[in-house]
Amino acid sequence: MKVAILIAPRDFKDETVSHLQLLFGKSDIESQVVSLTTKPCTGYHGAVIKPQADARAMETGTFDVLLIADGPGVESLKLYDHRPLLDLIKAFHDNHKKVAGIGNGIRAVARANIIKDTRIAKTDEETEKLVRLYRGKPTEDFVVNDRSIVTASGVDNIPDFIAALSQKEA
Repeated sequence: MKVAILIAPRDFKDETVSHLQLLFGKSDIESQVVSLTTKPCTGYHGAVIKPQADARAMETGTFDVLLIADGPGVESLKLYDHRPLLDLIKAFHDNHKKVAGIGNGIRAVARANIIKDTRIAKTDEETEKLVRLYRGKPTEDFVVNDRSIVTASGVDNIPDFIAALSQKEA
């Protein structure tokens, strides 16, 4: 399995990305960090990551999963309003690839209008409003795998999240 971890150009959640990379490596899952730029991206706590690809130029056939990482940058940069990103998420979904979101990264997944009747992991109040607006089904579960959309509440749920990415949906 090959996963594209999409991060905000600034203020992505450092601990989410490092934890994902560590556990993907231990699970023999290939991952690449991508962003909406190829310039170095700075995390909320100061980590600097140079994306391996520009997400806007990605082909859906290159990856099995598109994962939207969380962090304050999702909100401050309003990634969930960025049309090329929403189109990419929709293209992954339309090509029967998995789409995943962690924490407020779920906002972009919801805004891509692919979550109708899909169960979504427990999240913050603002994200839950978007989930309801786009007719997703908020749950009290911390990790949910439904209709090729995998969601997790946050960094504490990453081990279960990675297991859900590897499974067929319930």
